[in-house]
Amino acid sequence: MPKLERRQMGAYLCIASNDVPPAVSKRVSLSVHFAPSVRPTSQLLGAPLGSDVQLECTVEASPMPVSYWLKGGRVLPNSFASASNGNFAEQPGLSRPEMLLDGPKYGITEDRHGFRTNMRLVVRSFSPGDVGTYHCVSTNSLGRADGTMRLYDMFTLK
Repeated sequence: MPKLERRQMGAYLCIASNDVPPAVSKRVSLSVHFAPSVRPTSQLLGAPLGSDVQLECTVEASPMPVSYWLKGGRVLPNSFASASNGNFAEQPGLSRPEMLLDGPKYGITEDRHGFRTNMRLVVRSFSPGDVGTYHCVSTNSLGRADGTMRLYDMFTLK
């Protein structure tokens, strides 16, 4: 099978038969490895202060990626380095992105289904300090991708 693509992943059944019964079959599972792709559910999200806000991204990758959330800054595209290793844009007015951890302020969950993962970030008790840019980042041995979302206070449009 030359030039395999992701859509060719799955189970294949090979059946060998001739004029002498019985026929013999063998099931083979084919997996194709590929770099992550990240798709945020929206790029701009407004919410009222005090509410819990949910941000989501869909990641597709094989082998299974390592995924995480960042807030602030601007992540550089197509790099294997993590934000903590300098993979961020040094621009006036932009700070280094902050890695977000599951805890009292942020709820982080992932639902995995085969090569697809749904990443969720819940920002609890949305406050003015939570306004900004959020990045869902995913990396595996074949590459790295990120999605960016902007969260704003829907009653204070500037």
